[in-house]
Amino acid sequence: MKSKTRQILATVTVTSVLSLFIGGFAVWDSYKSELALIDEHLNTIALEIKNNPKDPITAALLSVEQNNFNVTVAFKAPTGEIATLKESKDAVLGETKKLRIRYVSIQEGEKLVIAASLVDIDKSLQRNLWRLLIFIIFAIALASFISVLIGRSSSLAFERAQRQKMQEFLGDAAHELRTPLTVVKGYAELLKSKALDSNREELAFERLNSEVKRMESLISDLLVLAELGEVDSGEFSTLNLSNLVKENAEDFQVIAPLHHLELNIEDEILIHGSEKYFQRFIANALTNIRVHAQETVPVRISLKSGKEITLIIEDGGVGLPSESYGEKIQGLKRFDRSRSRETGGSGLGMSIMSAVIERHKGVLTLRKSELGGLAIEVQLPRMNL
Repeated sequence: MKSKTRQILATVTVTSVLSLFIGGFAVWDSYKSELALIDEHLNTIALEIKNNPKDPITAALLSVEQNNFNVTVAFKAPTGEIATLKESKDAVLGETKKLRIRYVSIQEGEKLVIAASLVDIDKSLQRNLWRLLIFIIFAIALASFISVLIGRSSSLAFERAQRQKMQEFLGDAAHELRTPLTVVKGYAELLKSKALDSNREELAFERLNSEVKRMESLISDLLVLAELGEVDSGEFSTLNLSNLVKENAEDFQVIAPLHHLELNIEDEILIHGSEKYFQRFIANALTNIRVHAQETVPVRISLKSGKEITLIIEDGGVGLPSESYGEKIQGLKRFDRSRSRETGGSGLGMSIMSAVIERHKGVLTLRKSELGGLAIEVQLPRMNL
């Protein structure tokens, strides 16, 4: 019990530190970027003033008007008196609101005062800090859950390996989710600002909807990968792989009748495995062919038993990039992001397939098929009868 407690505490500590470091850096970088944008606006106005020494006031007001800057411009006399020339309700001089102020000397002690409000970016900082806190709580809960699963194993070496996998999974998952979340945040800010016309606003909503669907697909596949990484294998039983492959091949032929399908399947090949996961593996392989290959390319499925059980699913499509053949699939591997964007998928199907085979103590190899496309070859241990 004490060992499990120490393991959970270690996981919580590591997850919290990593989340605080990565998330804190991202929040601070976002804050500095917004602050830099305000400084850029102030610098633009100051530069216009310096470039027009004969009429600096007009230059300042024109710069604000033309660039639509939300700032206050005021004149400060040598006596210290201040006269407001253009006032922003968000940046009122003399109030307690936080302001970013720039003084630009014009002549004989006279100055122009340019002020921008920091209230909005402070609110944005607070929102991002709350989001970071929620993410840390979620990460801790997920990490603790996975840590409990890891603790069921009595092997210390296996525990260390699973903890490392869990940490890599969290890092990869955070990396994969960051891109669509950034896109969603960007379009949400655009829509919030109401700076788009009706046509572009409609496109923005469509893009938001597309990214949300992609995140749903990504999260679903991440959950499958997390489930495949669990220790428990109670769902394993004697599985007739020959029948399962034939059933999926028949379904494929009905859905994609234009493909010339060749079957070389030996009967009564049995393995010790999970029907649910192997069903997902075969369905993923055939779906990839149906979605990404031309509808008339040949497809061949082979299943035979020797020293090991060999399953090969191959097609005559375009295949993968040449550098991907023979490559070991590690972590959340995505071979072609453009294909997942086109189909709205997560792009993690191959990672799930690899995890299924690893769960069954097999070896998955990607190679060029004799048909011209991709060949997915799987070597599985024979079942001891």
